[in-house]
Amino acid sequence: MTGLSNLKQLIFSSKLSVLGLLLVSIFLLAALLYASTGGKITPYNPFAGDLQIANQPPSLTHIFGTDFQGRDIFSRVIAALPTDLGIPILVVLLSSLIGMLLGFVAGYNRGLISEVILRTTDVFLAFPTIIIVLAVAATLGPSLLNAVIAITFVWWPPYVRLVRGGVLEVITEDFVAASKALNSSFFYIMLKDIIPNILPTIIVYATIDLGTALLSLSTLGFLGVGIGPDSPELGSMVGAITYNLYTYPWEGLIPAVIVMMIVASFSFLGDGVREVLDVNLRPHMVIKERLTGVIGRRG
Repeated sequence: MTGLSNLKQLIFSSKLSVLGLLLVSIFLLAALLYASTGGKITPYNPFAGDLQIANQPPSLTHIFGTDFQGRDIFSRVIAALPTDLGIPILVVLLSSLIGMLLGFVAGYNRGLISEVILRTTDVFLAFPTIIIVLAVAATLGPSLLNAVIAITFVWWPPYVRLVRGGVLEVITEDFVAASKALNSSFFYIMLKDIIPNILPTIIVYATIDLGTALLSLSTLGFLGVGIGPDSPELGSMVGAITYNLYTYPWEGLIPAVIVMMIVASFSFLGDGVREVLDVNLRPHMVIKERLTGVIGRRG
C-alpha cells in the first residue's frame, strides 16, 4: 500500500503528469468504448461517405468537419484510436519482452552468445530506425499485421542495451552473490533479484516509447504503407489531404493535432512515472529489500 501511496502522491505532484494521465485515460477509454461497442459510440459511420457534404469545415453538425469523401472526421478519429493506441502498445510490449530476454542473456553471459547478441544489436542501432521500418513495411505491404511486424522488427535493440546495462550494474550487488552462493538457478536470479531492480527503468522508457512508436505508425500511414488507405488511422488521414492542405486544412491538421496530443500525453506521463520510479533511488530500496529477503529466507 505504501508503494501505491507514493505512486499516487508523486504522479499527482506534477501538473504535467496529471495532464498526461488524464489525456491517456481519455484516449484509452474512447478506444475501449469504440472497440467494445462495435463502433456504436460514433455519431456517424466512419466508413460511409457522402460526396454531397465533402470537405465541409467544422460545424455543430460535424465538429471536426468532413473529409474529401464526405466522411465525418470526428467519427474517423474515434475509430482510429484502437489502432493508433493498440499497435504501439503491442509493439512496445513485444519489443520489451524480446529486449529483456536478449538483454538478460547478454548481461549474464559473457561468452559467444553475448557477443552475437550485442553485435546484432549494434547493426540495428547503426541505421535510422524509421528507414528500416519503411523498408520492411513497403516490402510486406499495407496491413495491420505487417505494420506491427515492421515496427517490432527494429524496435527491440534499445531494450537490449537498457536491460544489459541494468543487469551488469545489479549483478555485482551482494544479494546476487548470496543467491549464487546458495546455488540459485539463472531464472530464479533473473526473476527474483535482477528484474525488480531494472523494471522501473524499463517501465519509464516504455511509457515514453509508446509515443515514439505511434509516430512511426503515423509515418507509415502518412506515406501510404501503413495499415491500408480505407482503414481509419491518424497518419493516413493526415497523408490523404496533403495535396489539398491549404484549401481544406482541418482535414489534415486535426488528426495531426490528435497525434501530437497522444505523443505529448505519453511523454508527460512518462516523466511522472520516472519521478515515481527514480532510477537513482528506487533500485537501491529494492536491493535492500531483496538482500534482506534472501538472507532471511535462505539463512
